[in-house]
Amino acid sequence: MGDYQKMADAPAGPLPPPYPLAKLDSDKEGLLKGLTDAEVAELVKKYGLNEVPEEKEPLWKMFLKQFTGPMQIMIECAALLCFLIHNWPDFTIIMVLLMTNGTLGFFEEKSAQASVDALKAGLEKKMPVKRNGKFDSIPVVQVVPGDVLFMRGGDIVPADCYWVEGDPCQVDEAALTGESLPVKVPRKDDDGKPFSGRQMWSGSILKVGECQAVVSHTGVNTMIGEAAKAIQEASGKDIGVFEGKIIEAAQVLILITVVVVTFLFYFMYVIQGVEITDEVLEMSLSLVIASVPVALPMVMKVTLSIGAKEMSDEGGIVTHLTALEEIASMKVLCSDKTGTLTTAQMTVYYDETAKAYNGFTAEQVLEFASLASNEANKDDPIDSAVLRAYAKSKGMTNVDDAVDKRKTLYSLDPEGFIGFNPIVKRTCAAVTAKDGTKWFCSKGMVDVILKTNPEDEGKQWTVDNYEEMSKQASKADADLGISGFKTLGVGVSKNGGPMKFAGILPIMDPPRHDTKETIRKIKEAQVAVKMITGDHHNIGKELARQIDLGTDIRTPDCLQPPSEARDLIVMKADGFAKVKPLDKHEVVQVLQDKGLVVGMTGDGVNDAPALAKAQIGIAVHGATDAAKSAGDIVLTKDGLSPIYTAIQISRRIFKRLKSYVIYRICITVQVVFFLAALAIFYNLRFKALYIILLALFHDLQIVTIAYDHQVAGAKPETPTVLGLLLQSYSMGILMFIQTMLLVSYGHLFLSDEYGDGYHQSMSSEMAGNEMNKYMETTIFLQISNSSAILIFSARTVGFFFSTMPAWQLTFSTALGQVLINVWCLWAPTGLVDKLKPSDVAMVWLYDFAWLLFLDLVKMTAGRLWDKYKPATIDRNPALQAKDRNSRRMSNNLRPSYMLAQVGGEELGNKVAQLPEGSRNSVRMSRTYKK
Repeated sequence: MGDYQKMADAPAGPLPPPYPLAKLDSDKEGLLKGLTDAEVAELVKKYGLNEVPEEKEPLWKMFLKQFTGPMQIMIECAALLCFLIHNWPDFTIIMVLLMTNGTLGFFEEKSAQASVDALKAGLEKKMPVKRNGKFDSIPVVQVVPGDVLFMRGGDIVPADCYWVEGDPCQVDEAALTGESLPVKVPRKDDDGKPFSGRQMWSGSILKVGECQAVVSHTGVNTMIGEAAKAIQEASGKDIGVFEGKIIEAAQVLILITVVVVTFLFYFMYVIQGVEITDEVLEMSLSLVIASVPVALPMVMKVTLSIGAKEMSDEGGIVTHLTALEEIASMKVLCSDKTGTLTTAQMTVYYDETAKAYNGFTAEQVLEFASLASNEANKDDPIDSAVLRAYAKSKGMTNVDDAVDKRKTLYSLDPEGFIGFNPIVKRTCAAVTAKDGTKWFCSKGMVDVILKTNPEDEGKQWTVDNYEEMSKQASKADADLGISGFKTLGVGVSKNGGPMKFAGILPIMDPPRHDTKETIRKIKEAQVAVKMITGDHHNIGKELARQIDLGTDIRTPDCLQPPSEARDLIVMKADGFAKVKPLDKHEVVQVLQDKGLVVGMTGDGVNDAPALAKAQIGIAVHGATDAAKSAGDIVLTKDGLSPIYTAIQISRRIFKRLKSYVIYRICITVQVVFFLAALAIFYNLRFKALYIILLALFHDLQIVTIAYDHQVAGAKPETPTVLGLLLQSYSMGILMFIQTMLLVSYGHLFLSDEYGDGYHQSMSSEMAGNEMNKYMETTIFLQISNSSAILIFSARTVGFFFSTMPAWQLTFSTALGQVLINVWCLWAPTGLVDKLKPSDVAMVWLYDFAWLLFLDLVKMTAGRLWDKYKPATIDRNPALQAKDRNSRRMSNNLRPSYMLAQVGGEELGNKVAQLPEGSRNSVRMSRTYKK
């Protein structure tokens, strides 16, 4: 572990292999000798074991951490104050709330520890490794750079390595790069990246072939290791954006309360000379307790849990509840392509997109291709796609039924089928038709079907009229490639005659039926959508065109070096193709650095770092365990539609929580200012028990806000402390005035009992004491009623009666106030004085009249905030401009385009000086149109 820590802290990135890559050519025999035990011991000291390091937090520490957050500390202080004043009922209630919230948080965080475990699971295997001159099967955790591996079809590559000798192999990198089809190894090197054509990544699957490979990187230095490290570094998304703003607002509220209490102490003790009795101390401490929103964590947990249940019904399992807060503020959604935007199933097109030659039709070309496909090989993506298309062309849904029917028309000759291998790069079939016609069919790469390679030992041919057919087929192949299609060439020979080039079948992973509509809805919700895929650039661009995403698709080389121009490109681009895991991580990082809340979807190991980094990581349906563990939401349905649903749910949750915060701050401002004014201007006291009862009772009553009916906003919700305080304080101060006016002038319209209590309270002998009990009970009822019905105003932007609240909220509010009013009417315990029914009715009329006035003030404050709030709050810089045509340039011209943006001012000026018509000719490369 010590070596690993050193390695993880190294600023230079992954450690290089212990041999120069040039030896792959110059000293192949030397590399294939493998390592000795002594060499392995030295390399283990330098590189560590082939495992992903982790530091698991002890469970006891994880549990205690649930009680150390800002909000938890405030609640603990409230509990301590209750303990100091021996208020055991309130102490018990607060501790129950605190422990319940802490226990829920503990179990939620415990489940998140599975992230790195899922990545490590792929490494706990054995592999033949050459040590001391012979191959032995050893655990892959003991593999070190320089080891020689022997791998065969079906093996999972245990470390990053380079192919040295053996068969040409097919390697499935879908979980790492998102590439739909297996890649060939060895193959032509990428430009500027020597030996990249021989590289095999840890975590990929060797599908076809046997080979020996030399290890280059292990553990955290591999691509999968970097993914695990990025997940660890990005962990700890404990507090959501909105929760953070709520905590800040609560801290401001508590600070103001402490200032008021301190001033009250000074005024009473120094100026008025009042003796600090237990009653005064209890009242002051009760003020502080009242200012702490003890039910806030519970309200948030309940609200988010109900939202999570609603989300599960719509096809998404929420693993981290804070994600449901964050989606409301999400301004950018970075979406994986395969399986999310597309069906993850290769589709062969046989309509006008297909190319047919030599008198054949597209349907015939497809039929010939199906004859050269192996129906028994269900795992082969090309054969399966061809046979599905053939079944569809015959009006059948079952491939086996279509093949059975075809067998009545064509019979396979003995040993007539030649399967695919990476050397010949084609499949062939010799069949006899029902009428006795002999057909020889072949499908494969277009250039191979046109003319086979004499050195590949397969059946050889050159198609009839090769020169002309080669020109036509190569042009069609190139055009389809630009449009994002993979292609399949088909050739046939009839009765032993010359081989004829029958046509080209385009292949693509098509978009899901609902992708285009869902992206439109998400964009209408003012959320920018960017596609991030490991697939080829042209494939990504064509898909983006089909789903109306926008065709400004970039490649990863525009992500370096970091600069303002680079950041601008990331903000404006519609997506990125040919990306690796850390490229996705980089895109998310850039967007977050611009202050945007980012969502990221993915399904493979390659997506895990970005899923962990993003505020909202979304593992799509069928994702790997690593992606599910790193994500905050796991989709159980295909496509993006559950994400749009999550946006709507989250924005409704945001409004519910915002309603609670406004409500809670309002009633605290009302009570704190009322008690301070009562002491300063009237030299009267108010029973501390009433204050605590009001705070706790209404906190518990308001939990049903989690069920409230709300309409999702049209744009991302961006909470600000100033915005929350402006609305809540304006209403809270008005409610304070409402209560003080009742204290001062209630005797003019209430009963004689209240009038007598008022005059008694204002007499000199009552100075420094509690007000008359009847008057005190009336004020308690007024504060209780006005606080309870305030939620109906706080939950809307208009008048309180403009929208219908949930029945649960109405019921809990009504039930609570019925109990309070009945208590005040009958006064069974003696804690309150028995009120006259006429006074109770007048208090209700008084509170409802003020509620209408409160609505007017609330709407005025809202309009003022909308008018003068900073423009950056609602602006989404990642959204595309509506007219993009004047900025579109081909990614094939990207180096020149980058010069114009990154600093090539001369080139940029030349482009700007071109006439409009000439500038249009320098736009993005043409896209394929059917």
